[in-house]
Amino acid sequence: DLERVFDSFYRVSKGDQVKAGTGLGLSISRGFIEAMGGTITAEQRTDRSGAVFTIRMPASRAVLSMDARR
Repeated sequence: DLERVFDSFYRVSKGDQVKAGTGLGLSISRGFIEAMGGTITAEQRTDRSGAVFTIRMPASRAVLSMDARR
């Protein structure tokens, strides 16, 4: 179900409860991140309820060229 949290209008339900919200935030976030060449993933927390979101973005060419000069 964690992959579905990135779907537009998807909201997590627990039993007969549905959490409030429009379900657009993570979908929009994924769109921006992927448009910039990055990725976003979600994993279940192991220490308590909730999720951990990991965003990976490519380094910019300016940063890469600065590193090459060192």
